[in-house]
Amino acid sequence: MPVFSLQKLSRSQSLVLSASKYILLVLLLINFRSLPFAWHIRVFLPVLRLRLQYYLLRLRILFKPKELRAKILSDWGEGLCPIGANPFELVTVQHGCTTVDDADYNGHLSNSSYAKALDAARLKLVLKALPAFARSGGWMALGSTHFHFIREIPFLRSYEIRLSIGAWDHKWMFVIARYVSFPKNRRSDATYELHADGSGQQLRTNNDSARPSKTPTTSDDFPRILLSTPAEDLTTPATPGDATEVDSNLQAEKTAKAMESLAAAQSKMPEPDGAILHCVAISYICFKHGRITVPPGVVLPCEGFSKPPSTASAVPFSSTNPPPHWQKAQALRVAPSGSMPAFAKFLKGGWRDVPEDERWWEDALDGPIEEQRKANLTVLDSIRKGMEGARSIG
Repeated sequence: MPVFSLQKLSRSQSLVLSASKYILLVLLLINFRSLPFAWHIRVFLPVLRLRLQYYLLRLRILFKPKELRAKILSDWGEGLCPIGANPFELVTVQHGCTTVDDADYNGHLSNSSYAKALDAARLKLVLKALPAFARSGGWMALGSTHFHFIREIPFLRSYEIRLSIGAWDHKWMFVIARYVSFPKNRRSDATYELHADGSGQQLRTNNDSARPSKTPTTSDDFPRILLSTPAEDLTTPATPGDATEVDSNLQAEKTAKAMESLAAAQSKMPEPDGAILHCVAISYICFKHGRITVPPGVVLPCEGFSKPPSTASAVPFSSTNPPPHWQKAQALRVAPSGSMPAFAKFLKGGWRDVPEDERWWEDALDGPIEEQRKANLTVLDSIRKGMEGARSIG
């Protein structure tokens, strides 16, 4: 019986095997974004970068006095916070490209790839907007995400996902994602301040409220980001009484109209750099400490978010000119008056024990911030209620 041997293969058969190996290698290379653990690396890359900064700093201050080391690490942890920023003006950007593994049979970014790319963008927003909450052991639960597709993103087209805070209520924070691309020879920068009238400007490189310090936290202070999807036990209490099928249909119709209206308004809003809008996505996120839900209205002021100064001529709030409530927020978690365990206790329910006339976090986001929150919430909350009402259909 003949024995199979590669040495006895004909020249043509050897060429076929050699070509097959190269074809397999090419297929792996063009689909590298979908290889095992590629998604995890892409999503958690910002955390890995912070970890690297953390270890490098620990080496640099290894021989400094203990008290000085603690102060340096604490200062960096606080420097991560968006001190004095308007919550509606902070925008983070995630870059992407319509590669082979993300495209559908029409040569466009597939519908499922929009959601896959949004995971990394949401984490990037959390790291930038909520570092103190993450350091305290808090985590963010994703309730749902709704997409409205406006125009396709072609094959091999680079695009960006621009995330911003849209509104919040007593439980949910609504995050708006705008998928945009650019005409040829046009690019955008990493972060923008978008204003209510739709105009925007590039953040200055020396903007302390938008750029983290180079000094990392301790292992206890280091941001620990946990995202859960779908969210468990996050159902918003329904209105008393059973919803009829007619009511559900009406609510679902209102939801569709609300999403279309939001997308239409977003599509008419000019991008700061003339980018093309392709899709609008709305995500509902709530803040958790263990199984305790923390109101966004408590979390955001603790991060340093603030209403603008009362007079237009005043110097804008920043890390060098912090808002009035910033010292009270720091007193909860910075020695000698506070600590991270004390801050976590405050978030878990300690804020309820503060007398109503001493609740500084309510004053931090009143005035124009509160007015815009209510206006945005009218549109965004109708989408959530409509999707919850649609559960009884069918």
